[in-house]
Amino acid sequence: MPEQQLHLGDWLPYKEDRNAGKGGRSFYFFDFDDNILHLDTRLILFHRDDHSELEISSEDLSRHGAGIGKKGPFRDYYINNDDRTGSFRNFRDMPLNFRRLIRRTPQTLTEDLRTALLKPVWDWHGPSWNHFFYAVLNRRPVSIITARGHSPRTLRNALNELTRQEHLYRRPNILSLYPVTNPRLRRRIFQDPEYRKPVSELKSLALFRAVEDAFRKYGRNPYHRFGVSDDDPANIREITNTLIQVKKRYPENAFFVIDTSGEGVQKTEIFPDHVESSRKIGLSDALNYQLFDF
Repeated sequence: MPEQQLHLGDWLPYKEDRNAGKGGRSFYFFDFDDNILHLDTRLILFHRDDHSELEISSEDLSRHGAGIGKKGPFRDYYINNDDRTGSFRNFRDMPLNFRRLIRRTPQTLTEDLRTALLKPVWDWHGPSWNHFFYAVLNRRPVSIITARGHSPRTLRNALNELTRQEHLYRRPNILSLYPVTNPRLRRRIFQDPEYRKPVSELKSLALFRAVEDAFRKYGRNPYHRFGVSDDDPANIREITNTLIQVKKRYPENAFFVIDTSGEGVQKTEIFPDHVESSRKIGLSDALNYQLFDF
């Protein structure tokens, strides 16, 4: 059973942004899958001989993805990148047609979320759930940067579903939504019409844009502070490298990485020439909100 987190809404008071008195805002950027939420959205692998399909979880992909088609349990399978029929089709929006409109069939993301919400909360709470809840409770500007390819509208609807079902006390204060493999965003925002850029690069570009979104909406202010949360060690390394470059561009602002990989939380502050990390504490530690209150 996953380690249970103390529900912050039961005891945490409302807190203003740390630099509110100086006009500063605290911005929270999140990865989605297995970070905020655990959803049972399945990826599809194809057998190299007969092209039969095999469903795997995102956890399977994280553990064995590098060995697909090469070694390990998925050495005889390959990934098909077709948006409609391929391996990640459940992570994309299904095309709307007359029948779907009449039946009001939800997108797979909404279906998977509603299914997850029927389970005990510790089954679907990701390691950054309390970080996300805290940000929403305190009206912090939030950006979602995810490898999913749904439309931003679909992603927004899923986030609002959490409010409708009263798992959040209010709707998130959305700054920006970057489902980086969305075909429209990939072509128009990330200049990747031939789908050649890896997801790690797309997420790095989205992180740069999310910081710029913050300055456009809330103004350039040296007291703005930014935190980026992710559960994947490889993503954490990429985020850290990206934020070092962002810090060099905006040295007066504070930037943090919230690492929720493994069974704990660790906050790292980014400086142009070094980083400073806190000790890692357990998700169930009632004081862990101090790590994501920046």
